[in-house]
Amino acid sequence: MWLSNADKELREEEWNTTLMELENDQFVGRSRELQHFREFIESSKDTKRILHVYGMGGIGKTFLIHAFQRLAERLDGMVFLGLDSEDFAQSPSMLAEQLLFQLDAKLSLKLSNSHEPPLNQCLHMLKESSKNHRIIIAVDTYEKIGSLDRWFREVFLRSLPESISIILAGRHPLTAGWMESPAWRSIITQVKLTAFTYDQTRLYLSKAGVTKHSEIQDYWRFTNGHPLTLSLSAMAYGNKEDTDHHPHEKQEILTYLTSKWLSEVNDPELQRLLEAAAVLRHFDQATLNFILDERTTTTAFTRLTSLSFVNRTNHGWGIHEIIRSAIVLNIQERTPEHYESLKRRSASYYLQQINRNQSSTWEIAEYFYHLGEEVIRSAFFQEKDQQKKYIEPVGAHNFKEVEEYFQKRNRYDQDSVAHYYNRETDTTYHYYVSAEHNQKENDLIGAEYVRKLGFNVGRIVKNEEGDMVGLSLIVPINKHTIEQLKKEPVSRAYFSQLSKEEVEEYRVDEDSYAGWFIRMLDCLNPEDSHTRSFLLYSLFPLLLSGGRIITSTPIPFFQQLTQAFGFEKVPNATHYDFGPDQPSPTFLLDVRGPRLIQYLKQFSQTVSLEKDHVLHVADRHQLTKREKEILLSIHGELSNKAIAEQLHITEITVKKHVGSILKKFQVKNRTQLMKRIMEMSPYL
Repeated sequence: MWLSNADKELREEEWNTTLMELENDQFVGRSRELQHFREFIESSKDTKRILHVYGMGGIGKTFLIHAFQRLAERLDGMVFLGLDSEDFAQSPSMLAEQLLFQLDAKLSLKLSNSHEPPLNQCLHMLKESSKNHRIIIAVDTYEKIGSLDRWFREVFLRSLPESISIILAGRHPLTAGWMESPAWRSIITQVKLTAFTYDQTRLYLSKAGVTKHSEIQDYWRFTNGHPLTLSLSAMAYGNKEDTDHHPHEKQEILTYLTSKWLSEVNDPELQRLLEAAAVLRHFDQATLNFILDERTTTTAFTRLTSLSFVNRTNHGWGIHEIIRSAIVLNIQERTPEHYESLKRRSASYYLQQINRNQSSTWEIAEYFYHLGEEVIRSAFFQEKDQQKKYIEPVGAHNFKEVEEYFQKRNRYDQDSVAHYYNRETDTTYHYYVSAEHNQKENDLIGAEYVRKLGFNVGRIVKNEEGDMVGLSLIVPINKHTIEQLKKEPVSRAYFSQLSKEEVEEYRVDEDSYAGWFIRMLDCLNPEDSHTRSFLLYSLFPLLLSGGRIITSTPIPFFQQLTQAFGFEKVPNATHYDFGPDQPSPTFLLDVRGPRLIQYLKQFSQTVSLEKDHVLHVADRHQLTKREKEILLSIHGELSNKAIAEQLHITEITVKKHVGSILKKFQVKNRTQLMKRIMEMSPYL
């Protein structure tokens, strides 16, 4: 039998020895998956078992199958037969021939020279071999088995002896044909492979000779722990002179990966949908309809969302971050004008949604993302692990945690640099803070600040384990807080120089606010760019607050961010609270009442985005060329007289065209017209 010990348990020495060999050969992580495999072979001696490993392209399925094989072949009597679905060209006879060849190579079988079909010979030899050996049949790239899937499941597997175990590896979970049957479900274990953790990435890189902390951080930001991307990057690091065989530059690596991933995309319609979806961070059928300016069929959309690298998100679907970056780079290189068009249409879509509903933080965030300001994209949208963090308001019940936070912060007295990486442009923004600034901040603020201004100024950021990793202090401005803001360092430069009339505007009731003062966005680990990004993203709701947003900082990176967001520098409100050589301007953004939409429209692309939208809607409503010109002028808020002068026609003619336009849109005046147009989707 395959095991000599009476209890028929795996021999620990052989198992552990093989694990050590794997680790020495750069095998990293996957302890959970290896444990699944161990349980699989221990439990499948007398009962047929199926282990299915799946995950997106490049996630390490084939490498894991090879590890399974090495572990299995160290055990007495175990025979591991490894196949790839592409090797037998969806032909049962070729599958049989592949298995017979491997059986003969591993067991030195005496194959008969009969004219019996290969499949019959194969089943016979498997049955005979399984009497004295444990046999595992592994099939890689199972997603390409195609029409052979049903035969493999219903005919081939059912013909095998119960003692033979099966391993399948593919990009997708097993289809309904497998999982709808209680009989199959009872013997199948499905294991989804995910990217490496940071610690696993660091271990992998150390085996490849990458040991500098800064280089490890760079690789982590670029790869997000995706095994194939990591492998190619490490290979480039170690073989910089070998330029003939492997991609070396990051863009070359992404281009190579694109070709691997897009093997699932086999027709132009799906390719077009995928390109549009890649420009978006989140998409659904309506979003794609808008930016492509046509209806997407449910069948095509289902095919898109069935790709292995497309997953559900909180707002529809999304493409894996690295793949998305690779596809976007590919579009930019091939058809830059098409990419710019898709990006404009995406921003236009979210602007339209904001016009309809000014209460959606998420849509405002997406609008800023698609405007394309690189520093905003890089700092606010570091997506990895964002969903694993959450915000907890400060109250009496957890104020002790705030005190502990500042105690820990006071112990940090070093320079720090957080890096914000943009994969699509291969650009890294550096948020540098000196040790002197950190120490001065510790002198200026502590838990007492929260006690004086109220618990509601504080919000704790926690990770999925419930550990405190960050803290934000954002002060609602009202009659309770404004007097204190006049006295406190950093805020006093602005609030103490306000006129009586301006102060009165801020002196609203304590349960309300007239604006916000952003005092601190902080992380326990100053180099934790993901938590900082999470804190920055959490500021978007302030844009919907209907008040004024004020902040002050001596840090150049944050000054750049505030100005990119349209904050204006306040005259006579620069202070030196952080030191005589640290000028700290005060910045203000006013989004009261209708100013929000005006603010959003101030960005240079917005006018052209709305213009594109108006023209698309005009085409759908069959406006004449002259009517389109007049409609654009109405959008530009020109009077009939100004339109007449601009187009060199009479004012009466303008009025006739305006009347025709109003009739086509079934509205009574210009205000209703523009409201109707901005609420319309152009593909209808």
